[in-house]
Amino acid sequence: MEFLSNLGPFILAVVAVIINGVPQLLYAQARGFALKPAGFAYLIGGFGNLITGSVTPISAQAETITVASVKKNLRDNVSSILLAAVFMIIISAFGGVTKISEFAGVAVISGMMSGVGLILAGVSLDMFNQDKRTSLVSIVTAIAAYAVFYNSPNKVVWTIFISVVASTADFAVAKRRVDIAASVEEGREYMRMSSEWRFWKKEYWKDFKLIKPRINVNVILGALSLVMLNIGANISFGGITASIAGTSQNYDHLSIINSLADFPSALFGGPPIEAIISGTAGAPWPVACGIVFMFTTGILILAGLIDRLGKYLPSQSIAGFLLVIGFALTFAPNLSAVAGSENPMSGYIAMGVTAWSKNPFIGMVVGILVRYFAQYVGLI
Repeated sequence: MEFLSNLGPFILAVVAVIINGVPQLLYAQARGFALKPAGFAYLIGGFGNLITGSVTPISAQAETITVASVKKNLRDNVSSILLAAVFMIIISAFGGVTKISEFAGVAVISGMMSGVGLILAGVSLDMFNQDKRTSLVSIVTAIAAYAVFYNSPNKVVWTIFISVVASTADFAVAKRRVDIAASVEEGREYMRMSSEWRFWKKEYWKDFKLIKPRINVNVILGALSLVMLNIGANISFGGITASIAGTSQNYDHLSIINSLADFPSALFGGPPIEAIISGTAGAPWPVACGIVFMFTTGILILAGLIDRLGKYLPSQSIAGFLLVIGFALTFAPNLSAVAGSENPMSGYIAMGVTAWSKNPFIGMVVGILVRYFAQYVGLI
């Protein structure tokens, strides 16, 4: 009986997080990346979590996609992704990401996570400016759902599902559609994927074009930027997702999984995939929920269905979920942890710098510097 009662929230969480990820994938397409190769990344992520028991799934994230596509040359961009993946595997293989987290300390890590919470809440407000109606429906229903299900162990699942479904339904009833091609940045090639899903057909594999990586200054600088962003994102997003699930996250395992996943995606022009703050963490059996999400998303991408779904899924449908998870589940509890720590000043500064720079790694580095050196100038 318990199994059946948990099955509903489990399925709802998978569906909601898939819907959450579609706009991010379409953003990657607008930035010049191919979609179908990303399906392989999701499958590797699913197998990685299955082997390691990692609770944090990987998916497309707007900030990583943005950093990975600063240049409009696709070959340079995918070369940076591949080089960054190599660097991250080397660092993680020796436990480097976990050591960085331990060295930073509770105050700095909590402050950085609070800053990430403010970033998420800020993204929600940005979405409101983009599409007021869809965002407002999402925000109002998310707050209402969170309040109604506050004492439920599945409150995160209900919050994201109700807000996303309600805002998407309103979008559909108004007979509005997302114009994917119109979102492509000027100067970038729109790599439209075919709708062919029969992988045994020759036409299907025409969407997979191997891109030969190369090394130059731009590629190296791009790779270093991605490494810094990934370290910060894996520690912050992995930590937040694990805290929602009531467990811990091995940051090195997470870093290796998302780095290995980037190889088959980037080699064929696909986007980078990274750790996410996921509603699957609030579902029953959170590890299994994340795995099912990644396998299902990977199959949908490889089947060429994302373009079709994208016409009916506005990115602003997740505005409410981002606001709730950013403020109530991330900012507030981590700010409390900073206040109760031995070095709150370093945590507050890490929070402020993270929110200002929109880069968790930079916030963490500045927090560490304050923690270890500020006493010499009388700050703490």
